[in-house]
Amino acid sequence: MNDAISRPLILAMGLAFPAAHILLGIANLHRVAAIWPALVAMGVCLALMVLTTWPAEDRGMPRRHAVFAVIGVLVMDVLVQSTLPFVDHPGYAAWHCGAIQMLMVTVAIRKQIVAAWVGISMFAVLDFGGSLLHGLTPVDGLAMILTPVMWVAISHAVSKVFARCDVQIRANEASQRTSSARLAKEHASWVSHNEWVTELERKAKPLLSKIAARAIEERDRTSCLLLQDELRDQVRGRALATATVLRSARAARARGVAVEICDDRETDLPPAVLLEASTQLITVLDRAAGGLITARALPPGNDVAVTIFASDDALPDQEFYVEIRETGSSTSICPK
Repeated sequence: MNDAISRPLILAMGLAFPAAHILLGIANLHRVAAIWPALVAMGVCLALMVLTTWPAEDRGMPRRHAVFAVIGVLVMDVLVQSTLPFVDHPGYAAWHCGAIQMLMVTVAIRKQIVAAWVGISMFAVLDFGGSLLHGLTPVDGLAMILTPVMWVAISHAVSKVFARCDVQIRANEASQRTSSARLAKEHASWVSHNEWVTELERKAKPLLSKIAARAIEERDRTSCLLLQDELRDQVRGRALATATVLRSARAARARGVAVEICDDRETDLPPAVLLEASTQLITVLDRAAGGLITARALPPGNDVAVTIFASDDALPDQEFYVEIRETGSSTSICPK
């Protein structure tokens, strides 16, 4: 919603409208008692137009600019009041009222509400007192300050509405992102489950058909045991049980290697850690000719994310142990 208060709108409020009031003041210079104070006030107004519209991040205005704007409008009011005629209504010779009005509105819509209210309030007090000193009635004095005060009040209200809408929009966007992430996770889980069921059916159905027909042979028994271990790896190994790791584990078991893959982490491994763990584990599995290989993903909070241990009673001097840390970039490998 803050985009509704665009840069062109700020320029219109802070440049175009005050410039129009300056032109009205120039056209009524013949009604003032002294020209030079009025011209100086116009110069101050031009400086404030540049100051209040100076670009800044997120349409906000620096606090020091707001302070200078408040001081500037008070100087403008004093200068113009000193030139206005007595008793007669000044008309557009009091051009500064409209200019100050738009300058304070610009300050307000640029997130300096307090400064805008301070400026317009002090202007109202000074201008109303000056009107009475110049012989105007209280009604005429109020008429000159009422519109500027109302404009600042309206700009304050609009800014508040926009701010509230921004909060609601951000809350809705956060809720939508959360819902989208949850739905995406559920969909990914559903797809993964369906793929796993399809793959399980493809692998297990031929063997189950042979078992049901009592046509199973010894080599089929070995295939059943290997498939059973592979399914166990998928359930217990989770993140560690990648497709390449499963193939290497199946081949290692076929050579007589005992393989255990366990994921106690319950959360996904960082990509760098998973890549390093898979590479190390596949290398160990492909080289093993017997013995035991254990790979374990540790729960979060440990410095070490994954451990891999390999031992073979036939080769006691070639035991292998590796720790893969949470960073994924550093590993600690030591022979036992």
